[in-house]
Amino acid sequence: MDTPTSSPDNTRLKRSRRRSANQFRAAVRRIWQDWWVEILIGVLVVLAIFLLVERMSIRQTLWRWLLALWYGLEELISGLARAVLDRVQHTTLSDLLAYCLLLLAASLMLWRTRRRLMTLPRYTTLRCPRCGSEVHRVHRHWHDRLLDLYVPVRRYQCEDPDCRWRGLRVKRFRLS
Repeated sequence: MDTPTSSPDNTRLKRSRRRSANQFRAAVRRIWQDWWVEILIGVLVVLAIFLLVERMSIRQTLWRWLLALWYGLEELISGLARAVLDRVQHTTLSDLLAYCLLLLAASLMLWRTRRRLMTLPRYTTLRCPRCGSEVHRVHRHWHDRLLDLYVPVRRYQCEDPDCRWRGLRVKRFRLS
């Protein structure tokens, strides 16, 4: 019995579909970047017209939802407070010591990982990891800035026009 294998035509079809889906996403992203204010204005106008012609009592419904949300949050916070208070009341000295040791171990692990990332040549060399060409700095994304709170990173792009790799490099750590 023959086992079905993926034919070259099938592979090309999959690639074509993937490429067209990526092109569609890129087109939608471009439209959103260029027209987001106009789209937002249109949504606001449609919402305003709906609110003018509808005959529901939105104020009372909204008030009930807000009250339900408030009471739910109040119950959640009081339940958490009761659980924490109960846990604190039943904590022994050995439990407290265990918490301190776990906190110390986690802190040491984070510190050691940070130091390793900042000293490994794999992450600190200012060369393209794909082709070995020179790289130059480009603007960072918001998530790069978040990561920068833990490890100082910079975003780079390869200068080779065929490669165009983009990625993060760790700012060199200087041992004193």
